[in-house]
Amino acid sequence: MAGSKRVLQAEGITKSYDETEVLSAIDLELSEGEWLGILGESGSGKSTLLRILGRFTDADAGKVLFRKKELPPVRNELIPGHEAIRLIHQEFELFPNQTVAENISYALRFYNPQYRLEKVTELLEITGLGYVRHKKAKLLSGGEKQRTAIARSLAEEPLVLLLDEPFAHLDNHNRRVLADAIELLRTQKKTACVFVTHEAGDALAWSDRIAVLRNGRIIQIGTPEEVYNQPANSYVAELTGDINWLNKTDGKQYFIRPEKIKRTQFPEKSKWHGTVETIRFHGNHWEIRCRNQEGYLSFYRNRNDMNVGEEVFLTYGARDLRHIQ
Repeated sequence: MAGSKRVLQAEGITKSYDETEVLSAIDLELSEGEWLGILGESGSGKSTLLRILGRFTDADAGKVLFRKKELPPVRNELIPGHEAIRLIHQEFELFPNQTVAENISYALRFYNPQYRLEKVTELLEITGLGYVRHKKAKLLSGGEKQRTAIARSLAEEPLVLLLDEPFAHLDNHNRRVLADAIELLRTQKKTACVFVTHEAGDALAWSDRIAVLRNGRIIQIGTPEEVYNQPANSYVAELTGDINWLNKTDGKQYFIRPEKIKRTQFPEKSKWHGTVETIRFHGNHWEIRCRNQEGYLSFYRNRNDMNVGEEVFLTYGARDLRHIQ
């Protein structure tokens, strides 16, 4: 983020387990208030990277810097972690028999009672947990546990928050509620955050920048728009959304996103035509899959006005066609 101060940095981070390299020469930096999404499939090294950044695991090579100062190895510390960096695991690590308010208040146990009460109330409001403040943690839903863990971490006012798959295993309702809480974190608390996810939609929605991780290597870093519209290779293109592959007469391979393709009623203006093979409803749009002798093409419609077996003519803008090296 232009003009922002760097708060966390990783240089040349490499890590292996049982002679298998999990991370290789990772370089990252995080600015104050920035949200950095680490997008990758299972086994790509996301969680290991988060534990190294959170100071719970040592890298085999490389270093982690906080405000440009190199942090000491975890093995030399009596207690792992860092006071200004908070890692929230998927297990949440709440006290099961304490209430939501008590779990949050525990992080403030050394402050005076009045400040503690005010801070807990503020965090309950930000995370939308006021309605369960007196409910024991063991009785909470997955989304409520996630938000309680975030609120407890924020009570200590960290400069960096690390989230491990924050939306994993949540139903649609809890995803929306957590999304609202995250939006408040971004706009009100302005806490810098690194979160890892295997869901492209989450990375695209909440990141200021995305780092795509594959087999322990970062293969692209950029804004969500850059990563989605200008992917570095076919892997990133397919990881971040639906695509259609097109072979052009110049011998190069191109792709186009389904939402960039439009139906036309004029055959002479079309760039592709074929027969509708399947129509699938996705809630906010229909996906139309067509076929001709060259292959398949999918595109989206906001209304269902076609039939299987119907011939359709399609067009798209030249700038929406992307060439992959």
